Amino acid sequence: MDWVVSAAYVSLILWGLSVGVRQIVQGRKRPSELLNPLFSNRVAINLFTLHIVVVSLDLFVIGPLAVANKSTLWYWGGRILLLSSSLPIAAFFNRNPQSFGRLIGTWVVLRNFFEYGFHIVVAAIAVRWDLYFLLLYWLVAYRYLDVGPRRALQKLYGTPELKAARPWAPVLNWAVIASLYVATFFVVRNDLLVFASVPGDDVPVHDAAPWEYGVVIGVNVALLLVVWTMVGRYAQSLVQAASPAADETAPTH
Repeated sequence: MDWVVSAAYVSLILWGLSVGVRQIVQGRKRPSELLNPLFSNRVAINLFTLHIVVVSLDLFVIGPLAVANKSTLWYWGGRILLLSSSLPIAAFFNRNPQSFGRLIGTWVVLRNFFEYGFHIVVAAIAVRWDLYFLLLYWLVAYRYLDVGPRRALQKLYGTPELKAARPWAPVLNWAVIASLYVATFFVVRNDLLVFASVPGDDVPVHDAAPWEYGVVIGVNVALLLVVWTMVGRYAQSLVQAASPAADETAPTH
């Protein structure tokens, strides 16, 4: 049973990752095919690409190694990287209500508040590696887990005509991804993944060397500066795109 559950879990993650990669390709080569037209902007798709890279690093490399070796420094260092790369996506490019319906749009907002709050609580209390494990393989993994089913079900109501003919489809989509959210919690909480587990008491806590602090802090500061610069370029690109239209409508004397 554990192997079946693990295979389904991995398949959903790979499906979600492939959707993200396909969106990057569309944004660079076929922007007219994008579900979210905001990513037709070159700076926007670069920000999204950076986000996908950081999510993948935290989920597949930094997080698992940090949990396995009980390193709080690397664990939270990776999670702060993820936060830095995700905030611009949520702030500037969130079109979930338009793409998937108001119900899913509201669900995503509420889920984000819950997940940020849960991370703050876990960071504030005494270290519990079972909770660190849960955050990684439930909440971080869910960045990919629901993407494939959500995109597939969106095709049932992807046009105004289809949505009018199938008013139940957005509710079905939300029910599927919400059920997946709950199911993933129980899968991770009950240790049903064959490729990962909560580290036992016999695993020593990693004592980070000074150079490790330097690397983690330096990489986080560097990413923050890169994101800040890219957001500035995105804002500038919007101003430049609007300038010709403003010039055309400006009164002449």
